[in-house]
Amino acid sequence: MTFSGLIAVYLFLGGTSAGAYAVLAVLDVASNMSTWNRHDERNRTSHAPKILCESTYQRIRRIVYGATLCILMLGVLCLIADLGRPDAFYYLLLYPTSSLISIGALALSLLMGSSLAAFCDAAFSLGAHVRRALWVLKAVGIPVAFVVMAYTGMLLKSVVAVKFWQTMWLPVLFVLSALSCGCAVIMLALCSCEDRRAVRQWDVKLLRFDLVFVVLELLVTILLFASLAPVASADVLTGRHSQLFWGGFVLCALLLPIVIEMFSLMSGRHLSAPATAFASVLVLVGGLCLRLVMVAAGVQPLV
Repeated sequence: MTFSGLIAVYLFLGGTSAGAYAVLAVLDVASNMSTWNRHDERNRTSHAPKILCESTYQRIRRIVYGATLCILMLGVLCLIADLGRPDAFYYLLLYPTSSLISIGALALSLLMGSSLAAFCDAAFSLGAHVRRALWVLKAVGIPVAFVVMAYTGMLLKSVVAVKFWQTMWLPVLFVLSALSCGCAVIMLALCSCEDRRAVRQWDVKLLRFDLVFVVLELLVTILLFASLAPVASADVLTGRHSQLFWGGFVLCALLLPIVIEMFSLMSGRHLSAPATAFASVLVLVGGLCLRLVMVAAGVQPLV
């Protein structure tokens, strides 16, 4: 299997969309479950968590699920372009095999369907039975999203000829990075809300989630390079890709977000919308740089 430059973009877009969907869908499904568990549902008109008003909650859901669907579609286009034949993606769906590329195409299609269902639920006023059906599709999309996140790392690991990708920590790193990028997408959506006080508690929760993901990402990165032979990791740590790795990934996706988020949480000072947007963009830039570095270093003659 060969990889073009588009594959790194595809891995980033697929992982980011899956991460954003997984984080919001878990919160969304949990909120609906708590609503439906009440005996008198007719007297309850709001499906929003107590920390958000209904209009703000609906706005966030529309933005995030809509962005997830668009990012996912763009990722599929990158995959189709990388395959070289527009009909190749559809053949993978019509004639599935046990290959990772076929499993990934199926998972992407299922996640796209779940994202569409979630967006329709957030954007339109629908009947109770239709909403419950969409809720089921939304819930099914959560494990599919994790499959997509893991698949973006397993796709590289499946290339046995490249020793740089032959580590169990690579899929784990990609999953954590995708979850962090997903939190960044949701935090960008929160920045679009005019009343920052209305989303302040969500900001705090997402900062805590993202801080956990970023710290784990840092630890897994250390374990990943510790598991590789020095000759395999030299091109990334000190060679031609070192600037993109240290400046693009380590600084943008790990160190700066940790400093910003820990300062906000420990000092009790809430981040302004520009500061939140800045931290979120850093995470997304770092996530893209991670995929660019991993793909570029892997196609080097390191074996």
